[in-house]
Amino acid sequence: MREFSPVAVLLGLALSVIFGVSNAYLALKAGMTVSASIPAAVGALAFFSLFYRRGSVLEGNIVQTIASAGESLAAALAFTLPAFFVASLSFHPYHIGFLTLVGGAIGVLSGIAFRDSLVKDESLPFPEGRACAVVLQSRESGKGVGVLLGALLGALLRILQSTGLIASSYFTSVAGKAVALDLSPAVVGAGAIVGLRTALMVAAGGILGWWAFMPFYDGTPLEVWSRYIRFIGAGAVLVGGIYEFLRVILKLLGRMRRGRFWIVLAVAVGLGMGAGVVIPELGPVGGALGGVLGVVFAYVSGNTTAIVGSSSNPISGMTIAALVVVSLLFKALGWGSLVSVLAMASVVASAAAIAGDTVQDLKTGYIVGATPFWQYVGEFLGIAVSFLVLTFVVSLLGEVFGFGSEKLPAPQGVLMGSIAQGIFQGTIDWNLIFIGGAVAVAVAMMGLPVLPIAVGLYLPLHLSGGLLLGALIARLLRREGEHIVPSGVIAGDALTSVIFALGIGFLGWSFPEAAAGTWLLTLLALVLGFAVVWRFISAV
Repeated sequence: MREFSPVAVLLGLALSVIFGVSNAYLALKAGMTVSASIPAAVGALAFFSLFYRRGSVLEGNIVQTIASAGESLAAALAFTLPAFFVASLSFHPYHIGFLTLVGGAIGVLSGIAFRDSLVKDESLPFPEGRACAVVLQSRESGKGVGVLLGALLGALLRILQSTGLIASSYFTSVAGKAVALDLSPAVVGAGAIVGLRTALMVAAGGILGWWAFMPFYDGTPLEVWSRYIRFIGAGAVLVGGIYEFLRVILKLLGRMRRGRFWIVLAVAVGLGMGAGVVIPELGPVGGALGGVLGVVFAYVSGNTTAIVGSSSNPISGMTIAALVVVSLLFKALGWGSLVSVLAMASVVASAAAIAGDTVQDLKTGYIVGATPFWQYVGEFLGIAVSFLVLTFVVSLLGEVFGFGSEKLPAPQGVLMGSIAQGIFQGTIDWNLIFIGGAVAVAVAMMGLPVLPIAVGLYLPLHLSGGLLLGALIARLLRREGEHIVPSGVIAGDALTSVIFALGIGFLGWSFPEAAAGTWLLTLLALVLGFAVVWRFISAV
């Protein structure tokens, strides 16, 4: 049966760029990412059914393997590249992209090393890996239409919002408490994917910060959030990342007795030191440490992904935890600098993101009978091509809209840059970090997932509201957890936003702001749009 064919590779690379741009935009907009494996598998299936009927299940598996690798690299870039600009560091975007490429290679190698212990363990659920295998084996093309219609819906709404015809957000105050909604198609689509339970926990974190903590500080809501609440949230995310790390680190100690682990660790250290030579700001010591931490967090990521799926993988929390620990260590010992710590974080974030994706893809391949070697090659191809395109896209969005602005909050990147800068300059308010840490401990003691609530505490309230809105729409339409249409909506929004970024940045496009009352039109368009598309694909 054909597997690593030119058609599969080219289609995989195309989808890698498309979904990579989508995920990068979503990460910069809402501080979260979603897995592209299932939408990519559906896209491959639709393409094979409509244009390339000879396409096999194994070719479809190669397509989703390559595509999801680019999507994961996008997450690492979007989480780390803005940090350099927030910290006012002069660093070429492609230097940062190169660091994520090195981290991605470490992630793929780590996925290979842990394949036997994770992928072949039938007790691990691998939710997205198994679902992706089911899609590939179904040969249904109707769902592929759902991706395209979702993309058209997302693009249309983004055009209307960018040109000022309908609102993209809503803010008000009820009984002295802020109420806010992000009405961007990407954010609402992400909420439909994560589901009501997770969205409620994120919203709970936002309500805790904006309704409970905010009255203790003076200033406008956005000023209080910027100066105080987001650092409380940072403390919660930090402790949440450490908590997730400790939950699985003991399992890693058992793997260290195996020879394959030490081979991968040695190669990772070599790659890290090589990156430190190419990028002097990282340095060989920072590169070696990045290689070691990259392998460690790659295993944590792979194990977490095997249990909860790629979309719920706490990449940013783990990276922030590593960033804080290394920043404190470097400052205490007088080693390195702010830029070297952020460069190392880029390697770690990428290794963790790609490793989680790799083991998920390998599980899909294991179920459908794929050849692991060709999947490894696909992973490397996906990150190599996406690195070239996505580095440009992320830096372009930052130049046009500004990292940390209302239009492009870049939550994780801003947080990493602010924390690292605060540690090295001695300006960080540790009391706020400790308050957030205490909140995370209390949440853990109640038996609730820490990171969703911690992320909600850190994010601006309108993003939490937008996620909750998407989850409510999905629940109302009985489509909760449906990936296909919302993934298309996110892709359509992201690609259209990049087009507008090019127009604004290079052609001087300018549009008026939407009238305040048009948020109701946006809300109606979102509900009706999702309802119509979901109803249509149900009839296909």
